[in-house]
Amino acid sequence: MKIRNLFLLLALCFNTCWSDFSDTQIWLHPLFPSLNPYIIEMTGEWPSDCHPGEQKPLIREYTGDSVLIEFEIITDHITCNEVATPYRVLVDISDVIEDVEGNFGEIEITVRFDGAESKNVFLLTCNVCSPSPPGPHIKPEAGLYFNEEMDKQGLILARQNDRMGVYPLIYDESGSSEWLIGGGGIVEDVFFAELVEFTGGQCLGCLPPAESPQVGVVGKISMLMDSEGLIQVKVNDGLFVEYKPLVFGYGDLDISGSLINASSPDLSGRWAFSKVGFDDVVATLPSAPILPFVFDIVLKWAGLEPGTPVPPDVTTVPVQPSSAMFSIRDIDGEEVAEMFCGFVVDNFVVDEMVCHVSNPGINEGDTLFAVKLLSLERLSFDWVGPTIPEFGRNTGIAVRID
Repeated sequence: MKIRNLFLLLALCFNTCWSDFSDTQIWLHPLFPSLNPYIIEMTGEWPSDCHPGEQKPLIREYTGDSVLIEFEIITDHITCNEVATPYRVLVDISDVIEDVEGNFGEIEITVRFDGAESKNVFLLTCNVCSPSPPGPHIKPEAGLYFNEEMDKQGLILARQNDRMGVYPLIYDESGSSEWLIGGGGIVEDVFFAELVEFTGGQCLGCLPPAESPQVGVVGKISMLMDSEGLIQVKVNDGLFVEYKPLVFGYGDLDISGSLINASSPDLSGRWAFSKVGFDDVVATLPSAPILPFVFDIVLKWAGLEPGTPVPPDVTTVPVQPSSAMFSIRDIDGEEVAEMFCGFVVDNFVVDEMVCHVSNPGINEGDTLFAVKLLSLERLSFDWVGPTIPEFGRNTGIAVRID
């Protein structure tokens, strides 16, 4: 293995590149994959609208301590416009990692696209790191997932702690649908598994057949978790496809603003904390926490356009388009806090929804909790306000109970 200088070893995924990859950032998932399969993530901005994010990455060479990545054209532009375009590329190394034997401590990643090239060196192992890897630990919400552009297809996730079962819906040559099964463990924010197919014995409501169903491996699945409710899925040699959870029985709110059109999940209903935590300052549970263990979320307004009649009980004018305001009330109906939810908009593209909780009666305008939508049935609350013991709950997971 080549000897490289200490700076490259310590730089990890924060190295910069040259040519048109000058602002590219690269990460490994997991951060230190060792001998395990892993995913390379590349993000940046290309100087034209012909960018690597819409092309298929191909691993041309892999030796264990070096990899060469080039691209196969999927979207062919007649002309390329000089418009800076952000891109994201996910490269699955699991297809080739088992083909090369050896213990490798680092890898040199070379990426080539449209005449430009970048080289980076990353550690695969870390002898000075703590026993717990420093990478993100993301556990996706269990349930049914879908992709808006893939009709009549779906994916079910069943998870318990770090173990997960994946059930993709496929169709055979005759058009009949069936579910495949894959199981394994989550490592930081990635999941890899072989997909198993059961054949024989497809008879609902009848006695089991004399011969046992046959089990066969038909492919593999690779998964990167962007968040608890957003996953990137790759089956066999396909592309990574974004999947989002599908929840039944809850409505959406039209919060279209002057710049974008978007809808927000209706969080109205009764919620209860299933898990709470406190930092070192708040050692005991206060007698009157700002958020009760059981509370109601009530819609106050959503996406008001200029000239829209304001409901009588609204006292606050919306501060931005494409947003919603909720009231958090105790079981007696008294308001204890407000929750403002809006969407991050970048270049007219709607990103994930973000919410924050404030208490008009205590700290006017100050954010007390950052709220993350894990699913329409689970919310996480993280304390970001001043550390005052009387405020109580610092972190928590609330579940819908209505």
